[in-house]
Amino acid sequence: MVERKKDKGVRETGAAPITPPVSASMKVRKVGNSLGVILPRDLLMALGVEEGDTVDVVQTEDGRIELAAVDREADDLMDMAEEIMAENRAVLRALAK
Repeated sequence: MVERKKDKGVRETGAAPITPPVSASMKVRKVGNSLGVILPRDLLMALGVEEGDTVDVVQTEDGRIELAAVDREADDLMDMAEEIMAENRAVLRALAK
């Protein structure tokens, strides 16, 4: 496993980097009413993601696009927190006064 810089909501460790690094051209395709790119299996394995997982897409200052796997546990906790806040909206508003 490779140790990675710990960012909020991003896995601390993951699969080893692809050797050699992935460098491929991928075609943009129509997916429903949107456009998408199909990621090769080795890239998905390097990210440590599978179907249904969430990835963050970030544009860096130099204009590059980076993908990072979102921590499933943090994602689930955030969903749970949003549910609780929605169910208790009136109580939270009263407490905020």
